[in-house]
Amino acid sequence: MSNNWRDTLFVWDGILSSDEEETKEGEEDEGSINIRLKWEGTWVGCESVDAAAVETPKRGAFERDVTSAYSFATSGTASNKDPATNFYHVSMSGSYELGEGEDKKKHTDDVHDMYLSLLRWTGNLRGQADNLVVALGSNEFGKFISVGYLRVGNRITLARRYLDDGDLRCKWNVDALKSAVLEEIASAGKAGMTIPPWQCAAMHAEAEQPSAKRQKQDPQ
Repeated sequence: MSNNWRDTLFVWDGILSSDEEETKEGEEDEGSINIRLKWEGTWVGCESVDAAAVETPKRGAFERDVTSAYSFATSGTASNKDPATNFYHVSMSGSYELGEGEDKKKHTDDVHDMYLSLLRWTGNLRGQADNLVVALGSNEFGKFISVGYLRVGNRITLARRYLDDGDLRCKWNVDALKSAVLEEIASAGKAGMTIPPWQCAAMHAEAEQPSAKRQKQDPQ
């Protein structure tokens, strides 16, 4: 086990659903829509400095969630999509479990800003880039960035990487994160993308570290 917990990629997986009772038209801005969302499931830790070595966690055929001792439950409100970024912004709040046995406790994020282009799985496999989900945030353990995707069953699978205080990625905004990810994983005229999308250099423990997959393809 690594002594540096930032070497672990934390993969969260769960169902994205809307809370119809809390979803309503904006009262102040005509035509605006506020959609209350819930994202609940489980998370697993995958120790790897190379994000390209981490695959999407598997679920049993009849299991709703990835088998794990740790769960999470978050919610937030999505307002109108920003035409400049093509993203809905959802400020998530909630809790996640951490620790073992009697030491297991619920923890919260101070900030967890999620960005996604779609709120519901469309089944369009040719436009995979529209399923990209990214997030920025911070908590008691430091700042983090997350990359993942919306997939069948309206599941969001999102990998979180914690950053050292001196890491330049701590200063990234959503545009910088999206650009860094798509620069490496986008394909087929930017309509397609690598699955899972966190398999890119932007999500390594150290941003400058080349991925193992890229090294095999480029012997330089």
